[in-house]
Amino acid sequence: MNRGRLSLMAGVALAFAGACATSGAKFPWPARGPAVAAGREDVSTVNPHYDRSTSEVLVRRVKRPSRASLDYSAYHANFMNADPPPEGAAANAAGTPHAAQPFAGAVVADTLTGSLAATPLTPAERTHPLALAPLSELLASKHVEGADRLEDVVARVRAESWGLGGGPQLVRQTAAMGYLHDAGPGKPPELWIQVEFAPWFKGFADMPDDDGDGFPDVYGRASPQALGDPTAIAAYIRDEYEGKVLTPTEVKSWAHQLASYWYPSYNTDLVPVTGGWPAADTEPSVKKQLGSLHWDDPTVVMRGKPQGKPVYNVFLVDQVAGAPGAPAVAAAPSAALKLPHTKPSPAPQAVVTAVKAELAAHGGSWPAWMAQVAPLHAALKARLAAMPEGSKALAGADGFLFFNRSISYALGGDLAKQKKDRNPVPVIAAFRKLLAQHGVDLLFVPVPTKVEIYPDKAASLPDKAAARPGKDAGMGAFAGKVVNPFERKFLLELAAEGVETVDLLPALLATRAEDKAPAAYQAQDTHWTSRGLELAAKLVAERIRHYPWYKELAAHRRVYHERDAPFSRHGDLLSRLPENERTGYAPESLVGHQVVDAAGNPYEDDPDSPVVLLGDSFTGVYQLMDCEHAGVSAHLAKELGYPLDLVMSYGGGPNVRQKLMRRGEAALGTKKLVIWMMTARDLYQFEEGWEPLGKGK
Repeated sequence: MNRGRLSLMAGVALAFAGACATSGAKFPWPARGPAVAAGREDVSTVNPHYDRSTSEVLVRRVKRPSRASLDYSAYHANFMNADPPPEGAAANAAGTPHAAQPFAGAVVADTLTGSLAATPLTPAERTHPLALAPLSELLASKHVEGADRLEDVVARVRAESWGLGGGPQLVRQTAAMGYLHDAGPGKPPELWIQVEFAPWFKGFADMPDDDGDGFPDVYGRASPQALGDPTAIAAYIRDEYEGKVLTPTEVKSWAHQLASYWYPSYNTDLVPVTGGWPAADTEPSVKKQLGSLHWDDPTVVMRGKPQGKPVYNVFLVDQVAGAPGAPAVAAAPSAALKLPHTKPSPAPQAVVTAVKAELAAHGGSWPAWMAQVAPLHAALKARLAAMPEGSKALAGADGFLFFNRSISYALGGDLAKQKKDRNPVPVIAAFRKLLAQHGVDLLFVPVPTKVEIYPDKAASLPDKAAARPGKDAGMGAFAGKVVNPFERKFLLELAAEGVETVDLLPALLATRAEDKAPAAYQAQDTHWTSRGLELAAKLVAERIRHYPWYKELAAHRRVYHERDAPFSRHGDLLSRLPENERTGYAPESLVGHQVVDAAGNPYEDDPDSPVVLLGDSFTGVYQLMDCEHAGVSAHLAKELGYPLDLVMSYGGGPNVRQKLMRRGEAALGTKKLVIWMMTARDLYQFEEGWEPLGKGK
């Protein structure tokens, strides 16, 4: 899985060529009618030589920014979705595929055809395809009637094995696009589905590729027995999903949501654009594919590393001037606030004292402490070992889902023993020294992983047959306890280098003891809830109030309030579960607390603030997506009475420093504090390595 992008795509292309050449079972459905090029009337692919199997960059223009057009631009024929062929012979096991009752009845069998032109869809209906994966998620989050049935239809399509075996982890096809069809007066609307096959699947010979993107496909009508009456779904699509034009602010939120959702699988991040794109540091291979193409002001540039090599998705969105509905934002100060010069004043000793006391209470040595948590570690290792290959998440007790990488971090051992470019201590220490040269303090704030706060739920098996907690197997004894002693050793090593940390772990562990309190982490997501992030904001703010420069900052105090902002969503871990475990999870209902100014305008971060919050997606959730204006920076601003400068990178906590330093060292002259907040899981075996300043993207 660590192959480069080109070798990956070459493998996909070869697999497809092999599929066409093999003499599998005859393709069982008609492929009549002329080929229909894929397309949506308000979306175009800009780079003219884009190829789904070999390209490293996809540039799309969205003429009318509805949520439907934006989702289509991101999901349709995107190389990001070209997973490598599975290893082993099971993918194309010998035998004749069983095609008499395809997709467990989710699609009407006698409507299946290899040609979009052979369907009853009108020419206008064909130009409005809908990306089913994000649409299904959105409908569920909005509690639209029938959303659960659509999710089931999509799941049935993915689960079809054609009787060839290989296990549920082998996904041979997906429900890629949907089309609404007006069936006539007095009849409910119909949903037609494009089923897209993986190029490596060789079960059928001469598989049609109607839209010409290199992936075979077939079209059919969603079964009324499976989907039910889609009238409510169709109404939402027409009125909201297709009908509403998004404001620039809403487009920005969509991009942040997409980058966050894709990150666990594709290592995506949003790239700031200054001076146009491609930029001077854009990879030469990407520039070569684009030729002379250049854009002065692209709306969204997203960089990913799905197989270790950088790739780009670029979106050029034509905004509607004066689009209604754009929310007002809190006014930022007219000029950068310059506080009097002070020397950095790190105070790491409090954490040192607390951790040494913990160590003494657990046998006085790291091996002794590790021996005490060994039963839990053994249970977690067993759970990881039992996961199907390629799964990125596992289901625990009480509906909790856990990211495999977070569990690997908790089991990883001594962080200081990682190879040089994976050891975070020297890099963090060097950054502290650089900031100190400019009179800037540093607070390093590692965010504990969900498994560290709820280890018993991760080690326990779920009980899906009934709404009961999973089997505990004695793991409840570890609830509220430190289960990763080497994370505590890491804090001591930072302190020895003069780096002060804000230790969130004890306070987050204490939340387990509070009866009927909401969880500090989302059950279906890697990230925390409003409770967790607001607790972190209070702890960090308490430390900031003791800096000698804070009184001067407080003299410019601004008043903020908060208001409830409920929302619901499936978390980023649901789609990372093994294929056969993804059903039965309802969207999680959550409440953010939006921060607003005295006039009721939503809080916005201020790049001129003397206080910088440098972070990963844990600083972006609730702030730049979902309810918005309710993240860590907003609640820190409320606590301190002054806005913060948020600099964040999805999944890039170790190297987010590069984004700050691109402003130049001179820009540090107005800063007093950098709060570096990032998930603790990236302290262990971070794939990109901890880059020296000036070396990264």
